[in-house]
Amino acid sequence: MKFKFPVLILLLLSFPFTLFGLTLEEERKYGKEVFLEIARSVPVNNDPYISVYVKTIKDRLESNATLAFPITLTIIDSQTADAFATIGGYVFITMGLIGMCDKEEELAGVLAHEFAHVSKRHIAKRVEKEKYINIASIASLLAAILIPDPKAKGAILTMGMGSAQALSLKYSREDEDEADRVGSVIADKTGYGGLGTADFLRKLRAGGGDTVLPQYLLTHPYHEERIIKLESMWQRKRIDIDTAFFPYLVARAKILHKDARGSSEDIWINKYIKDKTDPVNIYGASLMYAAKGDADKSVDMIIEMKSPYKNMFLGEMLVDAHRFKEAAVVLKDETYPASRFYLAKAYEGAGDRDMAIDVLGQILRYGNVYPEVYYRYGMLLGRKGQEARGHEYLGRFYLETGRLDIARTHFEKAISRYGINSREAADLLKILDGMKGEPPRPNK
Repeated sequence: MKFKFPVLILLLLSFPFTLFGLTLEEERKYGKEVFLEIARSVPVNNDPYISVYVKTIKDRLESNATLAFPITLTIIDSQTADAFATIGGYVFITMGLIGMCDKEEELAGVLAHEFAHVSKRHIAKRVEKEKYINIASIASLLAAILIPDPKAKGAILTMGMGSAQALSLKYSREDEDEADRVGSVIADKTGYGGLGTADFLRKLRAGGGDTVLPQYLLTHPYHEERIIKLESMWQRKRIDIDTAFFPYLVARAKILHKDARGSSEDIWINKYIKDKTDPVNIYGASLMYAAKGDADKSVDMIIEMKSPYKNMFLGEMLVDAHRFKEAAVVLKDETYPASRFYLAKAYEGAGDRDMAIDVLGQILRYGNVYPEVYYRYGMLLGRKGQEARGHEYLGRFYLETGRLDIARTHFEKAISRYGINSREAADLLKILDGMKGEPPRPNK
């Protein structure tokens, strides 16, 4: 069943919670609650390469932006092309949008545009001044959207769109102009130039025809005016950032998305047949064979690849083929965080839990963007008898994925095993204290 992510956002915003007039702390609190509902209700990206690489882009842009909140970026596993900012610094982008970008500066431009909406608090200023939020009602609507009955679902979607439009929640021309202006400056200061958003808008508009527009153009309207203004502001110039890896990332976004995989199969294999020397074509076809279960074929293709990323990709394919010892040899000197994650999987698969734990410990700082790191670390620690730390990191995993009841249970078990007076317990008690006031949620 396909999930209409943009409708979810509009439904969230159609509820009577007020943002303009709220304190920053209240906006942060409500933004987190909305984020948790979204994290629980839509499929979130679970790919280490995409999670880590997009975080790198986010961090670059964020360092050149003036923000009231740090950005929390979530990648939704949806084929719909959209990006949206909500209150409190939470930004969402879909796999479909990543897959539609031809160049990294297009994705950077879209993200910078959303960061500008956060910076100027445009959403906060467009909702009534009423200090009220009904998360329980949001949860019930989310559940209704996900029900399999198409008639009921269609009625709810229609109601949600009508409510959103009644509140005039589409960005105004002034908002979009300001976000384009501020966002293009952020992107240019970061080294991407100021034309990424215009390039992306022009491509989407040209591809959409006269009747069917991509969702991003519906939630971010006035595209023709915006393209003209951006192109009058900026000159085309050389990009100052190494973006050589980005085409491989786009291939992953197009192929590994579960809704897109079937339609991608012939495309990527045909690309490979037409040009067997292009490393991106080789990689795309290799991913397709791996997704179809032919892991050995994917390994054989990567072995022939001429690319600086060859060992990185080969190690992943060897892990998928359960050739763990070979994978460990190939990956042991790779430093990219996603490669370290696959190296840990290789050690685990080969039965060396100690080495797997050691490698995962090196990339724990990426657990907030790729929570699977926390999960595997916690499970391995538990199997090694380190129950306190095992429960702690399982708690961190469930916290990041919005399953708060399970997170609390693991944190409480960790505190019990650490000892209530320990430093570790004190740190976890602070996390639990920060979770107070969050409504209980059923398990996913």
